[in-house]
Amino acid sequence: MPEALSWLATAQDCLADDYGSLRQGLLTSVFALVIGLERVFHLDEMADAGFARLCGGRRCPSRYTVGAWRRHLGWYEVDAFCRRTCPWHLLRNADALVSFDEHAIPRWTKKLRIGKGYVTTRNKYMRCEKLFTAFDLESGRFLTLRGTPGDTGLQELAVPLVQQVWQQGRPHSLHALFDAGAAKSDAGMRALWDLVEGQRRLEVTLRACRYPHRLRAWKQLPSGLFVSVEEPGVCVGAPAKEVRLAETHTVLKGEGPEQAVRTIVCREVRPGPKKDRWHPLYTTSAAAPEDVLTMFRARQGHEQAHRVEVHDLLVDAVPCGYDKGSPDRKRPRFHRGPLQMIGWLVALVYNAVADLAQQLGADFAGEHVRTLRRQFFDRPGQLYETPEALIVYLDPFAGQEALEPVIDRLNAKQHRLPWLDNRRLVMSLTPTGLARAGP
Repeated sequence: MPEALSWLATAQDCLADDYGSLRQGLLTSVFALVIGLERVFHLDEMADAGFARLCGGRRCPSRYTVGAWRRHLGWYEVDAFCRRTCPWHLLRNADALVSFDEHAIPRWTKKLRIGKGYVTTRNKYMRCEKLFTAFDLESGRFLTLRGTPGDTGLQELAVPLVQQVWQQGRPHSLHALFDAGAAKSDAGMRALWDLVEGQRRLEVTLRACRYPHRLRAWKQLPSGLFVSVEEPGVCVGAPAKEVRLAETHTVLKGEGPEQAVRTIVCREVRPGPKKDRWHPLYTTSAAAPEDVLTMFRARQGHEQAHRVEVHDLLVDAVPCGYDKGSPDRKRPRFHRGPLQMIGWLVALVYNAVADLAQQLGADFAGEHVRTLRRQFFDRPGQLYETPEALIVYLDPFAGQEALEPVIDRLNAKQHRLPWLDNRRLVMSLTPTGLARAGP
């Protein structure tokens, strides 16, 4: 709730509210993600008094009000909201390790011809839209997001995204990690390397595309260049994996040997008849090959966050960015506002839930949104309104003692709800008969 009130105050400063639907539209979009409401038209079935008060009123919001508010968001207003809510404090004066990646959202329209992109879950090119995100691997939080048509590639936005994180986050040093989408062409990769040359404390590592001619050259490297490293197996008790690392240089198209790019060739040895797996990395870092590989593998945290967004926060259900009322169906207009606004709210809710898990203690740190939703969010209780307060009285449940410090901090801050005549929010747990320390 405190984060949602903060986002609401920021939105009221950035977004127009000509029809008085901003408060309900924003709060419904946030708390629908928290409780796991899959689609906006599912609001027709909602009759929960607690959800109604979370969403800025005494009655559950209408899907028409919320949907209309989403559809008419201006991209410039959404950009202002995103800039003011980005958690740049996580990077301030820190040695940052940031991952940049794209997430394709499939679209099934047949009436409008929108851009196509590669959708990994379908393993094909199809109509889609994309969300590009930056993710701080140290804290495990999303930093920024940008919505685009589906035919936009990571290579096109790699330099602008790095510049945004560098200028707005102001870290002491920045190591940017990219998947192979940022290295589809040598020209795009060279743009990143030119950016590094202008910044003394900026480094870039990206996975190289395994083009056949370059893969043949890497496989022909002398065996004496490779250093064998053992890594833990895929599970407890599994035999260790053997990984062989070699360092070489790759000459890009149209360039000379003096501009060759440092390349770390990773060969994962697989037992039996299976072929070895090759994972080449381009990097500007001067660190040892094993350290570069370890840093790059931290990208898995970003990939995992994307999975949580898809399965727990329903990011694939964000509003479409194409205008369904475009006069030319072969060239529909693109509206970035709704796509980027709801996509960024998904990222903000992910960050807020991760912060809550951290506050609950070491036993809950790193738990997924769906787990915390089942344990703490979707709980029955009673609501009591007094002239001065709204009291939320939760029914007893197993493990409720973990919420006690969080609820104490929430009540101490005395948050007030403007849409309920400025009543103070008070939360309480039902006693379980056990003595409790503190007030």
